[in-house]
Amino acid sequence: MNKGLLTLNIILLVAVGVLFILFFSGKDKPATNTITRLPSDTTATWQHIPVAYFDMDSVEANFSLFKKMQTEVVKREAGINDTINQMRAAFQNYYQKLQAQGASLTQRQRDSLGNELAQMDMEIKNRAAELNQNYQTYYMSKQQEIVTLIKNYCKEFNKDRRYSYIIAREPGLFYYTDTAYNVTSELLKGLNAFYAKKK
Repeated sequence: MNKGLLTLNIILLVAVGVLFILFFSGKDKPATNTITRLPSDTTATWQHIPVAYFDMDSVEANFSLFKKMQTEVVKREAGINDTINQMRAAFQNYYQKLQAQGASLTQRQRDSLGNELAQMDMEIKNRAAELNQNYQTYYMSKQQEIVTLIKNYCKEFNKDRRYSYIIAREPGLFYYTDTAYNVTSELLKGLNAFYAKKK
């Protein structure tokens, strides 16, 4: 047992020695893969990249398509709420009617009506889920339509290639922006005209 450990230690010691020699003997050879480093002070080579921004809040408040979408969204949401409330009211009325008849019903009739009420409740939940899913799909498609229109107009807005980037500034995203690069009012005016032309 001790001879086996001694032999293993000698082999490991020789392996470490060989690795040590290989590592330090390779230092004198030129490296084949060299990485070019930039000077530590790169401010002299920094180029100004023109970036414009617009306030997304202002676009949401003043872009005619966005206002139209908001009106449609509120209308759809109210319609969904009305439909669900009507179904729940009908369910509640039917339930109260059955409670009033409760004493005159047999156990079999109660069980049957209990199943019917459970089925009605499930239908209401399924319908509510379906309406909410349709609403979410509609809302997302309208949001995407607006984003696509804004992106397309930004290409038109920047056809003279003044800016390398046009960014939507949203609350909490940027901590400082130079107002000299704020193109919100100019972009909004053109965006509304662009949308009117598309209609």
